[in-house]
Amino acid sequence: IVSSVGTMVGRILDVESKRGDTAMLSANDRSRWCAIRALGDLGTPYIDQVIRRSDGRRDPEWNTIDKVRHKGHDGKEHYYSSKPPLLIYMLTGQYQAVKLLTGASLTDHPFNVMRSMLVLTNVLPMILYFVLLAGLIEKLGTSDWGRIYVMAIATWGTFLTTFSVTINNHLPAAISILIATLAAVAVIRDGRRQPWLLAIAGCFSALAVANELPALSFFAMLGAALLRKAPRQTMVGFVPGAAVVAAAFFITNHQTHGSWQPPYLHRHDGP
Repeated sequence: IVSSVGTMVGRILDVESKRGDTAMLSANDRSRWCAIRALGDLGTPYIDQVIRRSDGRRDPEWNTIDKVRHKGHDGKEHYYSSKPPLLIYMLTGQYQAVKLLTGASLTDHPFNVMRSMLVLTNVLPMILYFVLLAGLIEKLGTSDWGRIYVMAIATWGTFLTTFSVTINNHLPAAISILIATLAAVAVIRDGRRQPWLLAIAGCFSALAVANELPALSFFAMLGAALLRKAPRQTMVGFVPGAAVVAAAFFITNHQTHGSWQPPYLHRHDGP
């Protein structure tokens, strides 16, 4: 854990764009940063002002192809990030806290703010992920060699840590799946029936879906397994926990785009 986290932090402290002006690496990365900057600095989901410079020309450092365009709440055409807004809203809250505590903004100090947020968003949750996983391995493992081997693979033989240098949806999804699995193991294997455990399983398995649509299969199978094992507690805990995340996902989407459709469905040839 220590060696893996150390490399993550080292790479974050060294990350920078091709132009060397920010810590953004790709259009995917820039899309979320644009939306965070627009919401955190301008109070709007429109990224028009972020992707353009003061002279009206496209800013090569901030412009991204991961965007959609449609009419906004003001009836005018605007550009938006093509990424689902729930994670962006959560990160915007973090950005505003960083800005309040340090006085630095993405506009004035992009390197400091971005690298700080990458540590907060990616590294700290991954430490929690590793520690929780170590506990699960310790519990289910049958030999010390086996436990060490699995933990070595989990910390080094994974693509998860490579995503630590970008704002992305993969790490939150993976961490959510582990937390949901831990709660499910407590119910299915250990026979525990506390509703809060089922609520955690429902909340975090739904959060995995909100970040990675393929996780819908995991959500469905986990829900079915828990429903079979503890039907009443699943209805009381799992379903409401998942419903909270689903509501947050669709409400933030409607708040941003004025539509229940995910943003990428706005990608089509218009007039």
